[in-house]
Amino acid sequence: MPDKCDKEFDCASCEHKDNCSAQNKVDFSYHLNDYSSIKKIIAIMSGKGGVGKSFVSSLIASTLSKNGFEVGILDADITGPSIPKSLGINNKAQGSEIGILPGISKTGIKVMSINLLLE
Repeated sequence: MPDKCDKEFDCASCEHKDNCSAQNKVDFSYHLNDYSSIKKIIAIMSGKGGVGKSFVSSLIASTLSKNGFEVGILDADITGPSIPKSLGINNKAQGSEIGILPGISKTGIKVMSINLLLE
């Protein structure tokens, strides 16, 4: 019985499907909704405040956007969300029948932040 399977989760035609240790793998993939097309995630995080997380996030997003990538930032900082301000977004987030729509900077960077939801 194989430890590694070449069927890539297509076990229906495998002769070892009833006693296969490869089937016990946990699939951590997550099905995105029909409106999502996220391909890569870069996490910028720290346990300490004031180390430049927002600055680095803005620079990376701006650089990627200038190089032709479609970019979005999820600003999860609830104590001092500054990404919208650093990217020049002054409008609040808008809602529609599909959900909450992010703010969009002049350079096309999509941003969702608690700052866009609260007064």
